[in-house]
Amino acid sequence: MIVAAAVLDVMSQEGASHIFCVPGQSIDCFLERLSESHKLVTIVAAHEAGAAYMADGYSRASGRFGVCLTIGGPGVTNTVTAMATARTDRSAVFLITGETGTEVQGCGGLQDSSSAGIDASAILSPLLVAQREAVSAQIYRQLAYLFRRMLSPDSRGPVRLSVPMDVQVSDVAGQWKTLPGALYCPRFIDVEACRSFWSQVGSSPRIAILAGSGCVQSAADGELLRFAERFSIPVATTLAAKGIFPENHPLSMGVFGWYGNDPAIRALGTQALDVLIVIGSRLNMLSTLHWVKEFQPVAALIVNDINVSAVFNNFSIDLAVLGDARTFLATLNSVGEDECSACLKSASQRRVWWSDLTNVTPRYKPIMPEDQDQVLIHPVRIVTALQQVMPSNGMVFSDSGAHAFFVGHYFCSCNPGGWYSSIKYMGAMGWAVPAAIGALLARPDKPCVVVTGDGCMLMHGIEVQTAARYGIPLICIVMNNAALGNPKLRAERISPAMGKLHELPRHDWAGFARALGVEGVTVTEASGLLPALALAFSAKKAIVIDVLCENSPAPTDRFDAVGRGESLHFE
Repeated sequence: MIVAAAVLDVMSQEGASHIFCVPGQSIDCFLERLSESHKLVTIVAAHEAGAAYMADGYSRASGRFGVCLTIGGPGVTNTVTAMATARTDRSAVFLITGETGTEVQGCGGLQDSSSAGIDASAILSPLLVAQREAVSAQIYRQLAYLFRRMLSPDSRGPVRLSVPMDVQVSDVAGQWKTLPGALYCPRFIDVEACRSFWSQVGSSPRIAILAGSGCVQSAADGELLRFAERFSIPVATTLAAKGIFPENHPLSMGVFGWYGNDPAIRALGTQALDVLIVIGSRLNMLSTLHWVKEFQPVAALIVNDINVSAVFNNFSIDLAVLGDARTFLATLNSVGEDECSACLKSASQRRVWWSDLTNVTPRYKPIMPEDQDQVLIHPVRIVTALQQVMPSNGMVFSDSGAHAFFVGHYFCSCNPGGWYSSIKYMGAMGWAVPAAIGALLARPDKPCVVVTGDGCMLMHGIEVQTAARYGIPLICIVMNNAALGNPKLRAERISPAMGKLHELPRHDWAGFARALGVEGVTVTEASGLLPALALAFSAKKAIVIDVLCENSPAPTDRFDAVGRGESLHFE
């Protein structure tokens, strides 16, 4: 067996079903093997960034890893933002890049990205958790190292194997030993810290949970629901973890942070808590409203995370519990009533506190009467229509932009594994369309809707043609507000001239879709939303719904204030 075949076989043995790529000479050897009825299904994207985002989406939806194959030179440099997104979001992506042959590296060869050329390793080094240049005699050892780094709790994220063209055709000895299943979802917990949990909580009546993406990656939804109900503790989530706790549950606070819901913001952002339990969140800027100082609870801040190097520099932690979220919650759920008696006894007071808070704090920001009379469609109407028709097992992918504020705030997600967003650190525009394609290939049993904007479509909307070409039933809703939405609203506060820099033509995205072999529908009135969505879910093929909407201010008035260092205030 040659190196190229061995690498592909390892990807297949470890459970990958698809590989995402853009062809080129330096990966011809890989593509030849893939075209010979290989177990991996090859998906050819329009752009290497799209291929990498597809691998990212596949990784998130499958719970394992995604594979991206590109040439060196511009192929590998085109993946930079996608790798940065995977790194910051701890998404397991295996990037394989072809490289010029070792005998011509540094000689001015075409697309030479070796260390003697443009040095892609140096470019990608801050964005990857590990990378190696393939050596035929060590290939299985190198692959095992990269897999373990990609999946390790301390370093989870993208890795890269660079394979020179002459190495691709060299012979390999030995065989691959399949990795242990526990590596993909490690289960461990600091038992001593869990014992200290109950003394930290005590009999405090005002306790809340903030669930982050660590709960999603560890599939902690069942244990989280059980724990919250047993002790009557309300739950807020970060945007990345939206839906891990059903948002229609009586104990749901909704989302905290940007795009958040008022019950969560009032409870977690105004120092109203005795104890806050943070599970699987790194407490970044967006998840904490610019690290608002009132996030610090009165009595105790308890944090659980699987990553020993997670940084919590902005708040004082009273108890840190190392371990995965599901095992942490399962350990707490397993204790007898004697050990947690004080917390159980305070549950009645907690229910009164939570009831009082929800009675004065609506979940969603109301739409103003003048908003309802707009000529173009208000974004909330789009989200409301989607909510009415979205299947309970569906997946929603939210891109980065003005539309994200509306769908993040107003859409009620009740399905673990039903919400995906890259807006944690990078917030790269154009991520959602290709990522959703990857997710649909990992989970073809789940209908999938992308909510995006016209600015994002200008970046990677071209990948809808990939969905059409491979018969992937992607539903793409474009909130077409003829602007780079939130930046335009912000710029207009500075000057009208600056605001005009953020305007876009009112592009015909339905026509764009049809030109690429995708069904396209234009919606100009709110009454057309439900028929268009009904058509999309029944079509079983790729479709773009172009909705002409207003560039409406998002529900972010308080967020701008805390960004200026002001405290949160409620009437």
